[in-house]
Amino acid sequence: MGMQIQFTSLKDVRRTNKNRKPKLIIYSILIILLAANLSGLYIGNIFYKKAFDIDTKKEVDLYEASKTTFNERRFVNLQKEEVSISSKNNYKLYGTYIKNSKATKDTIILVHGLAGSRWTVLKYADMYLDKGYNILIYDSKNHGHSGGDNVTYGYDEKNDLDSWVRWVYLKNKGGIIGVHGESMGAATALLQAELNEDKKRVSFYIADSSYADLKDEFLLRLKDDYKINNKFTANILLFYTEKVNQLRNNFKFNEASPKYIMKDISTPVLFIQGDQDNFIPKNSCEDLYKLKSGPKELFIVPNASHIKSYETNPDAYKDKVYNFIDKVTGSK
Repeated sequence: MGMQIQFTSLKDVRRTNKNRKPKLIIYSILIILLAANLSGLYIGNIFYKKAFDIDTKKEVDLYEASKTTFNERRFVNLQKEEVSISSKNNYKLYGTYIKNSKATKDTIILVHGLAGSRWTVLKYADMYLDKGYNILIYDSKNHGHSGGDNVTYGYDEKNDLDSWVRWVYLKNKGGIIGVHGESMGAATALLQAELNEDKKRVSFYIADSSYADLKDEFLLRLKDDYKINNKFTANILLFYTEKVNQLRNNFKFNEASPKYIMKDISTPVLFIQGDQDNFIPKNSCEDLYKLKSGPKELFIVPNASHIKSYETNPDAYKDKVYNFIDKVTGSK
């Protein structure tokens, strides 16, 4: 059998090279896209850690730092109960139930903001004690003594608040339940209001300085805290931050943004914000008010910065809250 030698023509070589070119281009594009996405995720993870894996001052006793904001003499003499409940998200939550000196079944739940604790919202305690309410304060997820390993800006926290509402409901059946939150606590309250639509255990909400859209809040933080003024750059960064958050916490930013559920809330809400608030976008409160269906009121406090409306004008604040409660609960 003779040996057969096959020669490749120059035309065949050119054809083979021509066929390889599109594949090389496709592979190159895929590699570039992969590298770009990996870089984006890497940078997004950096901001994610700053925004979600934050120091929530677990070891700091914020009671000492907060005790000048309320009547401590009255507080120490009131009957109190230390409470712990299990979160639906598999960690423990700790709080303090404060019994009014006058017998009542009505209770207000106070919800603190980011990096606060149960003690930082005691500034509202005297207002509600005078109104005849018991008070429940608690440490939110990954704050104070409560468990949890990160912050989710209301996504997990709304379920935790819902568990506290159930605890109060069972403790004081037939009593009025109100929720008053500030900043992230206000956003948590508004998100929980959607859960409240079913059983209607909460009669009213006071939302002081809530963000409307979590992404808008992050955009403001990138601009003010990190000097990222270019919107395209900021949006790309948040795109990848959200992807990291989805991988770790399984939710999108809009799922922790009250504005997307406001039209479904029928429970009365009083929206409050200082007109000098530079931490939350200034139009947040008004946007939420416009989107809310059913009973609602809006209170913009002159010369007040973020969560400082009560301290800036306590008399006007108290009058507004009292009138709102009387109107929506039919009590005096």
